[in-house]
Amino acid sequence: MTDSTVDNKGYIVGIYENEEFTPLGQQLNEKTNGHLLKSIKLSDTKGKVGDNLVLYNVTPEVSRVAIVGLGKKENNSTTYEKNENTRKAIGSGVKALKSKNATHLTIDSNIGDAKQTAEGAFLSNFKFDFKTGTSGKTANSTNDSIQVELSPSPSSEQCFKEGKVLAESQNFARILMETPANLLTPTNFVQHVSNQMKELIDSGKVEMIVREEQWVKDQKMGMFWGVAKGSDEPLKFLELHYRGASADGKDSIVYVGKGITFDSGGISIKPSANMGLMKGDMGGAATAVSAMFGVASLGLKVNLITITPLCENMPSGKATKPGDILTAANGKTVEVDNTDAEGRLILGDALHYACSFKPTHIIDIATLTGAIDVALGQHYAGCFTTTDSLWDQLNECGNISGERLWRMPLIPEYRKQMETSKVADLINSAGRSGGACCAAGFLKEFITADQSWSHLDIAGVMSSSEDGPYIRKGMTGKPTRTLIEFAKKNQQ
Repeated sequence: MTDSTVDNKGYIVGIYENEEFTPLGQQLNEKTNGHLLKSIKLSDTKGKVGDNLVLYNVTPEVSRVAIVGLGKKENNSTTYEKNENTRKAIGSGVKALKSKNATHLTIDSNIGDAKQTAEGAFLSNFKFDFKTGTSGKTANSTNDSIQVELSPSPSSEQCFKEGKVLAESQNFARILMETPANLLTPTNFVQHVSNQMKELIDSGKVEMIVREEQWVKDQKMGMFWGVAKGSDEPLKFLELHYRGASADGKDSIVYVGKGITFDSGGISIKPSANMGLMKGDMGGAATAVSAMFGVASLGLKVNLITITPLCENMPSGKATKPGDILTAANGKTVEVDNTDAEGRLILGDALHYACSFKPTHIIDIATLTGAIDVALGQHYAGCFTTTDSLWDQLNECGNISGERLWRMPLIPEYRKQMETSKVADLINSAGRSGGACCAAGFLKEFITADQSWSHLDIAGVMSSSEDGPYIRKGMTGKPTRTLIEFAKKNQQ
């Protein structure tokens, strides 16, 4: 074995709090006369989840080993805890070895399930920036810069492949959300999606339809046009269809993603502090199309449609002004009290259009309100649903994916706060009190009766302010994997 092949290799093994190794770690410990355990005892590593210790030149064949903490061995944890512990352990090990220039990684398959192992490995490997570095390249994404194999081979190789697709899907959402607004206009967004899904589109698995301004006007989408017209960048209305269950596309699930590629607030302009984060205000659209990529790549037996209205919210002489009246596609009139409450306007018209497909479920995903961030912070997305059964499914999928949801109230009293206009049917902003709940109540006005619908307010989980074991600081791409899990659960 040459030095060049040794130099890029690394192993990840696990240790519990009782100092018991996973099988591959035990083998290496015995082969080195207890060197791994001695090193653990000399370090401050206690085997807690997230702990890691890197050792070098363990054997002539093993140049680097990351020993990762797995916590307590007792198997009484919840689905969420079990899956998250695996992702966190693997993520911490991958990041530790990557920092030591290891890119060919062998992971002890006994650390956790193969699916969560792949998710932890490939999500933690994500990097995206525009630093030129030594190569002179920009827009550097390292999603494919590591090779990962499991030892011993898992009982289901398919589970590992599924986990990798889930991670790749979320990483695509993160790329879209991290890309600055000057490089991700609505037109650029569509092109990125087209490039990502080229094989799926060329093979006929996914149908891509791009609508322009005239179509939006023909559909009488006055709210969407009212937001889009303030920008010089042309709007796009992106529609993707995957017919994995039947050629006729009946009984589809529809994901509707808010696609504001930059939100200045419009005439009601935002404060300058942290306005740069508003490049991620298309997070709903990013996660919706990324979920479509994952569902189609996995070949799930489900019919899925994604709808993403895309535009900028900008101040200009053409922009909608506070006090203006807009007419929605369903005929309702809306007084614009605050142009920075634009997401619900473009979503309302998109949701009305989504209902025309008579789907089994509609789920909209939007970085909609700062109020949900105040309420739940960065650890839960707010979930508003019309039925208990839909909540139960989404909650289960969120626990599987580690992207937790918290159910929020969707009651008529909040809707009434949106009916205070003296000149229109609705007003687009009802003040600070119950802001997230009122926004959900506004959206419900554009859903037909008896339609199964959920609104996910992801403003709080849009970005992470600190590095985690497998999700780095920055845009998170949540809840892409939850949406894929939901489609998987609803296969026909």
